[in-house]
Amino acid sequence: MKVTREMKIKEVLAMDEEKVLNTLAMLSTNFERLRHPHLRHAMEGRVSVEQAAKVARVPLTEMLYVLNLALGEDEEKLSKELVRSDPQDFNFQETNQPIKPEEIANVDDLDKERVRYIDLMPFHESKRDPMRVILRVWKKLGDSRDILLIKHPFDPIPLRELFLRRFGTSSWAEERKPGEWYIYFYHPISSVKAEAHPPIRNQAFRRSFVAVG
Repeated sequence: MKVTREMKIKEVLAMDEEKVLNTLAMLSTNFERLRHPHLRHAMEGRVSVEQAAKVARVPLTEMLYVLNLALGEDEEKLSKELVRSDPQDFNFQETNQPIKPEEIANVDDLDKERVRYIDLMPFHESKRDPMRVILRVWKKLGDSRDILLIKHPFDPIPLRELFLRRFGTSSWAEERKPGEWYIYFYHPISSVKAEAHPPIRNQAFRRSFVAVG
């Protein structure tokens, strides 16, 4: 069975746990979290291969190539299949607009009347799943102008896409320091469609592939 973009990480891990964990960790240290039972249980069923590529900030073609190569697929065959890939899959697509959306452009992070802030760094350090806390705080937001702001060690693409699907919520993130991301969740104005990741094209993916043992 080959790895595809739609597959959940749980399905990929079932093919060869150690090889997949090592490959994902090579692409991004954020996937070291999968080695911890509680976080793995929380993440593996939520995150697709395509979302994992966004978390790792690499093109989807790279994610699929190295995973399939690590799992024993023929290198020459994989290379030929790359030629037929969608051109946009060779690009890492930035998840955020270059400037803050107008709904949050003038928001003061310390405005306790509108902003509900959660620092998730302690959850990351203690290897705990923060989802219940996030949802509990979100449900307490009373006004459509209220904003949820979380601090996170990386851009949590699966969470942002989940909020978009479940609540119609837009989101915007910025990395203020290495490993310190601030993500705003907010209700879009009525004339604007909610978005989690408007694409911005970056350089084409031209990295040389390396076989993963």
